[in-house]
Amino acid sequence: MDEMRDRCVVITGASSGIGKAISACFAREGAHLCLGSRPEEAADLTAWAQELERTHAIRTWTFPVDLALPDGPERFHAAVRGIGRPVDVFVNNAGVLWYGSFAALSLEKQVETVQVNVLAHMKLMHLFLADMRERRSGRIWNVSSVSAFQPSCHHAVYGATKAFVQSLSEAVHEELRGTGVTVSTLNPSYTDTAMIHGEGFPRRLWWFDVSGVRTAEETARIGYRAFKRGKGLCITGWQNRLIHTLLLRLTPRKLMAAISYWVLQAKPSPRD
Repeated sequence: MDEMRDRCVVITGASSGIGKAISACFAREGAHLCLGSRPEEAADLTAWAQELERTHAIRTWTFPVDLALPDGPERFHAAVRGIGRPVDVFVNNAGVLWYGSFAALSLEKQVETVQVNVLAHMKLMHLFLADMRERRSGRIWNVSSVSAFQPSCHHAVYGATKAFVQSLSEAVHEELRGTGVTVSTLNPSYTDTAMIHGEGFPRRLWWFDVSGVRTAEETARIGYRAFKRGKGLCITGWQNRLIHTLLLRLTPRKLMAAISYWVLQAKPSPRD
């Protein structure tokens, strides 16, 4: 699926951040886009869709659906099917992140993280996969994280949800061999999006000094190139590839958890 012109691509979490930047990558190559967001972001989503249509002469459809609701994924999938076009690529991007210790964060916030990052991801994969398998053609691209590869202290539930997405993606990809359908992942480190500027997130972590913080556009460009080449997994940045593909294999998990606790805590700024 090297040629994206006139393909139908579905992207969740497309009103901002990595999802918005990924939608620009597909639009530049002439793909038609079904874009999802939270209901409260509907105006931003519509404005972005209109800009993509004007700039790239493509068609867009917008679906502001709350994927945290029990029937949110089903409603989103049904609405996309309602446009009457087969989906060639599904980008499973919507996600939630709360920073803080597991014991201190509210149960409500952590349940929401599981609902969006696990249940919605799994349901949407299953729903869009059914049509793709029937046509024997399609690609599912799950936006995971480097947090999938080790414990992520101070956002433990988020890291656990990404480990779920990673394991599910790799297992389902193997199950789909010979069907014409593939599953791949994008695994960025911290990206400069609203997610790391939200309530309770520190201005800076010690880890930023190791991996840096990429823009959403840079993360999307790196991931999109890997997606077009058919790579099953894309870790952004050589530092992250070194740490998460080599050093993790050589480091005991107990030590890795201790390192995670230190590097993922807040770093005092000169003003503090």
